[in-house]
Order: sequence, then C-alpha cells, then structure tokens
Amino acid sequence: MRVRKLDGGNDWTFGQGMANYINGSDAIRQNVATRIKSFQNDWFLDTDAEIDWFNILGSKNNKNIIEREVERVTKETFGVASVDNVELIKIENRVANIIVKFTTIYDDTFESEIQI
Repeated sequence: MRVRKLDGGNDWTFGQGMANYINGSDAIRQNVATRIKSFQNDWFLDTDAEIDWFNILGSKNNKNIIEREVERVTKETFGVASVDNVELIKIENRVANIIVKFTTIYDDTFESEIQI
C-alpha cells in the first residue's frame, strides 16, 4: 500500500516526487488516523462510512459509543490485523482525545493519540 504523505496540518505534501509518499505500516497508521477523523457523509459515494461525530459528540454518556465506533473503523481499515486497545482520554466541549493501539499486517504495533 502506498499513500500520499500528510503534513502537520493534514494536507497532502507535494514537490518531492516519491518522497511525498509513504508505504507499509506508516501508510496504514496514517489511514487509520484519517478514517477516525473523517465524519460520516463526507464522501458522497459511501454516506455510511466513517463516524457520525456530529451526533455522538453532541450526546451525553457517549464514552462507550465513541470507543466502539473508533474500534469498528480501525478494524475496517485495510492493513489492520487487530485492534489492541481503544481508550477515550478526555471529552470536553465536543472535542475528544482518543488513544488507539493496533497491529498491522506487517506485525508493527502503533499507539496513536487522535483528537476529534
């Protein structure tokens, strides 16, 4: 798998040829983070993909829902062999900090903190 590398602001990088692409476990890690951050209905060809963040973050007692949805999306990401842990660190003012730990098909394990 090869994908275009994202910069610190989550924009595609350009201008360096193949150096602007990542592959293997790094590509899988980036895809997991991107898919978790994506809102449901963002892609018109698959309106059920990703997570319904607008409704979930606006509801009360949503910790289990968030963890379950993050686990589902992570498992469905191509190249993820297993989801080892999902933990909601903090949720405040419709902003959530989540730690997700997963293993790729290349036997690499990643633990990423993602903010929504």
